[in-house]
Amino acid sequence: MKSVQYINLTLSVPEEIYDLAYGVISDYRTRGIEEKFDELVITFDYDYFTAEIEADLLAQLRMIDNSISIKGKEIIEEKNWNAEFEKNSPVVVVNERIGIAPEWKLNELNTSLKIIINPKMSFGTGDHATTRLMCKLMEHSVKPDSNWIDAGCGSGVLAILAIKLGAKSVFAFDYDLWSVENTMENLILNDISNEIQVEHAKIENIKLPPAHGIVANMFSNLLIASMEKFYNSLKDSKGVLIISGILKYDKTDVIKSAESNGFKLINEIFEDEWVALQLAVRC
Repeated sequence: MKSVQYINLTLSVPEEIYDLAYGVISDYRTRGIEEKFDELVITFDYDYFTAEIEADLLAQLRMIDNSISIKGKEIIEEKNWNAEFEKNSPVVVVNERIGIAPEWKLNELNTSLKIIINPKMSFGTGDHATTRLMCKLMEHSVKPDSNWIDAGCGSGVLAILAIKLGAKSVFAFDYDLWSVENTMENLILNDISNEIQVEHAKIENIKLPPAHGIVANMFSNLLIASMEKFYNSLKDSKGVLIISGILKYDKTDVIKSAESNGFKLINEIFEDEWVALQLAVRC
């Protein structure tokens, strides 16, 4: 049987416009995106990625920044993906309490709270500054028996953390079907089932249920566009909104949007060029 193949497309993209680039890339059927320094590596199904798709994607991206270019293309076999991920998947120690690791490296974690996240294609085990920042803010924000929303759940790491911190339930969703599948697999690995509901949906099209807290690790343009929706979900409980995926230079715009939609800033933390914000419904 022929091995499944993928295309890795490496683009030269200035890091300060990653959020705009993601907005364009989301219109195409991708398997995942890996961020490097001023580079994005996008994975496509081999049969999907035609010369027409390549030309159209580059043309759309160059409408944002004409300097964007293609640095390389590589055909990847599925078996090579799996071997590479097993070799390179890291153990992530957020702090003394919280740790994240793939199943085969769980014994390397010495934290009291362990989250198993097995990578799938370009979804890692949480080894990104924004994930660590979100986990740190969640640690003291999730209250026992509270109901949470994970907007753009990716691998499900934040939804799983919410339950392990004492939340009663989490409603998680992502526009990417592979993210939804990966989240559901990771729920099983963490012995979580009924506490987390997972749906395949775009944030623009979904009605958020009432909640005590929302976590959203997504780029600034989506966060700004979703502020009213976040507020409507949290207003009755006077809940908390924890967000990241925000580059430092975007922080002011995101805070301004949050404040104009009924939130107040409670806390902000930084790692490298990334920012995470903790906001609360203004009384």
